[in-house]
Amino acid sequence: MLEQNLLEQRLIEAFARLGFDEYKKISTKDIIFSRDVIEQCARNTCGNYGKNHSCPPLAGSEEERRARVTAYQKAFLLSKIVSIASREEMKKSMAEVARITRELRREFENDNVLVLGAGPCRVCEKCAALENRPCRFPHKIQYSMEGSGIDVVRLSQEQGMTYNAGGSRVGFFILVLF
Repeated sequence: MLEQNLLEQRLIEAFARLGFDEYKKISTKDIIFSRDVIEQCARNTCGNYGKNHSCPPLAGSEEERRARVTAYQKAFLLSKIVSIASREEMKKSMAEVARITRELRREFENDNVLVLGAGPCRVCEKCAALENRPCRFPHKIQYSMEGSGIDVVRLSQEQGMTYNAGGSRVGFFILVLF
């Protein structure tokens, strides 16, 4: 229990240091899975469906994706409020969210922590899925919340977190499972 409390404290300190705007501790029982999210993935609006091992359908069956998340008991839902006022601002904002998510993953890579971010895995410059080959680094794969079937919009709203901050500002969400 003491070890768990120390991990929680280290996580909270990292959230503040990395500049996340909001965080909320939740039970993995509170996570909302939705087939609609996976159906959105299948429409391939982001261009990664079937092209990245962290994205559907290559990220596993519905049961496998859910089991990966529910293997943990607790989680922190984090948000970073960013500007999407212009294409340039959105690009900068997404790069910042990716950077702090990478730092968070790196800092806790030796702990029993799984960080689900936004977007596809970017461990490799070119995913082996594009060559119809297995993942080169399965122990480093970076799953996303949406690719795991999590309804980020509903989850953030049910947890009372900022999704739409107004003035062309939105929350980008990360889930830290432990």
